[in-house]
Amino acid sequence: MPDETRVVAANPLPFGLLCYGASVFILSGFLWGKLQPQPAVGYALFTGGLGMFLAGIWANRGGNTFATTVLAGYGAFWSSTAIYIWFFAGKSPDMSADLAWITFAWGIFTLYMFAASLRTGLPAVQLLLGLLFILFLFVWIAMAFHAGSWALKIAAIAGILSALDAWFESYREVMASLAPVVPGP
Repeated sequence: MPDETRVVAANPLPFGLLCYGASVFILSGFLWGKLQPQPAVGYALFTGGLGMFLAGIWANRGGNTFATTVLAGYGAFWSSTAIYIWFFAGKSPDMSADLAWITFAWGIFTLYMFAASLRTGLPAVQLLLGLLFILFLFVWIAMAFHAGSWALKIAAIAGILSALDAWFESYREVMASLAPVVPGP
C-alpha cells in the first residue's frame, strides 16, 4: 500500500506580516526624517518586495485569494517603488507629483482591500489596512499639496502603528501554529 502522507502547507501570513511590518517601520523612519532613503530602498526591494511577493505566491498555492492579492500586491508596490526611488526619482522633473500619483493609486488599492478585509474576520488585518490607508492619504497630501513635514509625520505615526499591528498578528499566527508543549510525567 502506498504511503499517503499528506504534506500540510504552512500559513504564509506570518511571514508576509513580518516583511510588511519591517518595511513599513523602515519607511516610517524615512517619512519622519530620521533615515536616509538607502535603507528604505533596500528594505522595500527585498523585504517588502521580494518577501511579500513570495508570501503572496505561497498564499496563492493555498487558494487564498485575499492573502494572495494583499501580499503579492504590496510586494509589487514595494519593489516598484524601490526601483523608482533608486533609478528614476533623481531624474524626475517633479518627484512630488510622481509620489502623489503613486500614493493615490496605492491608496485606492488599500481602501478596497480594507473594505474586503471587513469580510475576513481578521481585525488585526483590518486595523493594519486602515492605518496603511492613513499613511498613503497623508503622504499623498504632503506630495500633492506640498503640505510639509506635518503630513509626513502623521503618515509615519500611522505606519509605525501599522507595523506594530503586523508584528503582533505575525506573532499571534506563529504561536497559534505551534503544538502545545505537554509537560512530561
